[in-house]
Amino acid sequence: MGARFSRGWRAPIVAGLLLLGAAAFSWAATWQVKRLAGRDYLPVPQLASFYQMGLTTRGDRGVTLSSEQRCLEFGKNSREARIDGVKHWLSFPVLYFGGQFHVSRMDLAKTIDPLMRPEKIPGLKPVHTVVLDPGHGGHDRGAVNRWGSEKNYNLDLCRRIRTHLRAAGLRVVITRSRDQFIPLEARPRVGNQIGDGAVFVSVHFNAAATRHSLATGFEVFTLTPRGAPNSHDTYLTRRSFSAERGHKSDHASHVLATSIQHAKLGLVPMFDRGVKRARFAVLRGSAVPGVLIEGGFMSNPRDARLLHTVAWRERLAKAVAAGIAEFVNLSKEGRSPKRLAQYRAAAAVELAGSAFDYQPLEGIGRLVRPRFPGLSGWRRLLPAPLAEEMPPFGLEYEPAGWVQLERWAAAGEDARSAGQPEESFLSRPREWPDPAPAWPGLRGWRALLPPRGVEETFVLFALPENAPVDSEAGREQEPAKHWIMEVLGKVL
Repeated sequence: MGARFSRGWRAPIVAGLLLLGAAAFSWAATWQVKRLAGRDYLPVPQLASFYQMGLTTRGDRGVTLSSEQRCLEFGKNSREARIDGVKHWLSFPVLYFGGQFHVSRMDLAKTIDPLMRPEKIPGLKPVHTVVLDPGHGGHDRGAVNRWGSEKNYNLDLCRRIRTHLRAAGLRVVITRSRDQFIPLEARPRVGNQIGDGAVFVSVHFNAAATRHSLATGFEVFTLTPRGAPNSHDTYLTRRSFSAERGHKSDHASHVLATSIQHAKLGLVPMFDRGVKRARFAVLRGSAVPGVLIEGGFMSNPRDARLLHTVAWRERLAKAVAAGIAEFVNLSKEGRSPKRLAQYRAAAAVELAGSAFDYQPLEGIGRLVRPRFPGLSGWRRLLPAPLAEEMPPFGLEYEPAGWVQLERWAAAGEDARSAGQPEESFLSRPREWPDPAPAWPGLRGWRALLPPRGVEETFVLFALPENAPVDSEAGREQEPAKHWIMEVLGKVL
């Protein structure tokens, strides 16, 4: 009797488990993984279906995925992408094959999915402590220009960020509070000793190879995923496959970096150089979510003058603190960090009716509206399994491909991409071209101005109306507006 009863209730359970396993297998099988260029890729239309987004192609040049408030843009054979209006550097280029665009499996798991669904990051602990690391110090001055050394700007900015974070109720630890040198390996150790609930933010300012460079803008770095090249490299090396301590927080680090970049661009008008990947020592050694931010170029005359301004550094510190606070809210409440469009919309409301003539940049961080607003919620009427698919976080590894990738790395270990001068990088054709000038006939008028004349007329905080501008030819100093009128008179 007991045996019959045991067999009677065991059979339905086994059958149910088999059905669930078959359903899970069939659902996993729907991911159309293709082997392209020796790596695993997934078709972009499948990503659009997974994230419930519309798809618009630009022939074979690129593709855009958009929903009511989200937007992803990819270009053919390009590692540069825009996610919600912010530039991101992918690990591998987007490929066009069989009439469809394809994104690498690693980029889906390490870059796209953490940003699209940050609330699903596995193992994210509530953040209660922020470790700020002012770069350089002591005999290591960092970048230097006519106004000062990078090490001093880094320390000043960290102190200002600390003030805002403490006001938000967070504990803040700073790796150096004075002008002293700290070895690179000792800096992330501060966050590692705190453990769960801490994040590591290293603060720097950028510099190009030349003393006066055109390079400008904000960028932020996270640790490069295992098996991928750095953002500025095109070749894999043996180091590309090394397992680092920072890899345990890949997803959280990337979301933290993106949250800070959105806040910086949304609160401070500056060129977007993107969220990038690198194997810096402070990122490799950080066992907690860690990022390295770059707050403008010491070698750019305009950037240098701005960062030397106390009011501008205070504004940047407030933006960085806001981005960190958004990530903290994500870790505690599961609320997605604010995006660029939301920062810009709030700024537009704040400045509306004020004395400023505020015009947001067209197309950057813009909210994308659906083509058929009345059908925006139709997917919610479908069965639940369509809304809870297999998480792309599980697509991050390619066990079958590691051996071949390591062979390639060993064969070309010394074939690293040479660092390109910043000017040549900026002069090459861009994947996202700038709009055509409104008056093509005036394209060369800037070249007729003195070297600092252009910079003085485009500073963030306007100079007094009669502020002098130095002349390269040794003329007497004249008001900036007189230079502009004189040059326009020559051109016209």
